[in-house]
Amino acid sequence: KYYDVTESENPREGVKYFIEEIRCNPTIAIELGCGAGNDTVFLIKNGWKVFAIDRENVEERITKRLTTEEQQRFKFKQESFESVKLEKVKLIIANNSLPFCNKNKFKDLWNKVCFNIEENGYFIGDFFGLNDTWNKTKPEMTFLSKEQALGLFRDFEILNFKEVEVDKATALENLKHWHIFHVIARKK
Repeated sequence: KYYDVTESENPREGVKYFIEEIRCNPTIAIELGCGAGNDTVFLIKNGWKVFAIDRENVEERITKRLTTEEQQRFKFKQESFESVKLEKVKLIIANNSLPFCNKNKFKDLWNKVCFNIEENGYFIGDFFGLNDTWNKTKPEMTFLSKEQALGLFRDFEILNFKEVEVDKATALENLKHWHIFHVIARKK
């Protein structure tokens, strides 16, 4: 149901900002936890090749929104974060996905992400803060303090860091308190 509800949403603000303001020459991107594929589709339509990864098989859901030519720049793999294999790319996107990595596996996953972003490449993504409602109800997930989130980027120049706390419904219409750190950073 989550994928059905979110498929018609716009791409995330960070991805739109990256395309419109940073204007990096399109090469190859990886989207971790691509969901319904809104950011993937947006990047492809802006000239990028995208390797999208999700734990659910959403390949057809994304492919149907692409032209035949655009489909040539799309690759999908159904895989969990714990076993994901990455390749060196210019951009890694992880919007509302990394917090779902088991907290005991997060450090390994983050090391893979950092290693596989090319020099002068970019990261766009979100992390859940300690005040997030799910921190009390989903202890296996990864939640970070602001200092911990900033500390992940010691090998990066942070271009945009925004902390948001808001009471708002989830895509499935359950009210919750969101505590999110939105990050856009360039690897040094």
